[in-house]
Amino acid sequence: MSTSHRTARRLRRTAQRCAAGAGILALGLGLAACGSDAAASGEDLELYGHTITQDDALAERVPEEWKAGITVPVKVLQPNAFVDDDGETVGLQPDFVRALGAKWGVPVTMEPVAFDGHVPGVMAGKYAFTASTGDHEQRRDVMDMVDYINAGVAWLTTQDSDIQTKDDICGHTIGSIKGTDQELRAEDVVAECEAKGISGTESVGFSNTLITVPLEADRIDVAYDSVSYMLYAASHQSDQFRLVGEQELLAPIAFGVKKGEQEKVDLLRDSMQSLMDDGVYEDVMAEWGQEDLSLDQVYVNQEGMPTS
Repeated sequence: MSTSHRTARRLRRTAQRCAAGAGILALGLGLAACGSDAAASGEDLELYGHTITQDDALAERVPEEWKAGITVPVKVLQPNAFVDDDGETVGLQPDFVRALGAKWGVPVTMEPVAFDGHVPGVMAGKYAFTASTGDHEQRRDVMDMVDYINAGVAWLTTQDSDIQTKDDICGHTIGSIKGTDQELRAEDVVAECEAKGISGTESVGFSNTLITVPLEADRIDVAYDSVSYMLYAASHQSDQFRLVGEQELLAPIAFGVKKGEQEKVDLLRDSMQSLMDDGVYEDVMAEWGQEDLSLDQVYVNQEGMPTS
């Protein structure tokens, strides 16, 4: 069995272990036990057949406050980020952040935290940048966004649910993660159902948990979350879950920095583009089964991005 496949198996075991450890609030309450990790500076990174070394031209552009090391928040959501049995943060986003750190010669620590703490953490100077923030116009009032992955949302329910299409969602309890776009969109669905004269539709937000946990526990009837995770859950737990309707591609996922810090924007864009040019990006996306969400290049604040 290859190292990457052993890692994937280990990730699945870890997600199950953390989830079992504390019930509905499993991952959030278990993060302190599962831990975070740091990647040393000046070391080459071996990643899916690629050796990533320091790029001196990029390293010279690293902001002074990042040179001693950076901390980046990640959202614990399969397959984007996990904490494995060794306490190491792994997944698609950690792969990219580690690759950036290797190119810059900067030590990187990834901290699994609830999504609603990412942007405030950057604004307060606790984190260097976000790694999993949707690039929406309202966020650009305070942040500049370096877009590197397509993203969207999807609906998921249990195999025995009476919800067959999106039209059936009215009258049911919708679950989403607090602080996300999905939570706002779920509330819009509730309002739409009420406008149709259908009562009983409710939106419930959760923190520090995989949204499949309350779904499996019958606390909600349908879950609304990131398309990457919903596709993964429907595929790897097909005996339990199924998608409802088609996935909805929305705003891309971006690295977010404080508004007006152009040198950081340029560094992130050029560094990520170099990973695309080197073929690293393609192989990381393939490793985690996210090829359909790949972008053709790195964008900033969606400028120049194709609309379809």
